[in-house]
Amino acid sequence: MSLVTLEPGASHALRSALAENGVEGPIRIEVRSSGCCDPLLTLAVDKVRDSDLVEELDGVTFVMSPETQELVGEVTISHADDGKRRGFVLTSSRPLSEWDGFAVQEIKM
Repeated sequence: MSLVTLEPGASHALRSALAENGVEGPIRIEVRSSGCCDPLLTLAVDKVRDSDLVEELDGVTFVMSPETQELVGEVTISHADDGKRRGFVLTSSRPLSEWDGFAVQEIKM
């Protein structure tokens, strides 16, 4: 079972963001409230918990709780940098809302 798929350029952008901030550790994929209406997928540097599902891709370790994986399925991460917006776009095989994949976000360090 695959937890994560990285689109071209995403792994390099993730490694660069971690290095620029002097941060090491796995990246947690989790569901958070958007503060508005629908939940959204987020990335945060965290530690591995006993019950976590863990996957390493291109030198980046991802962690996700079994509950999150059950809810969202496989997560695809792409990188956006169009001059105005720079960050990551997360989409899931089981979308949380009609807005799935529209938000560009940073990694919470």
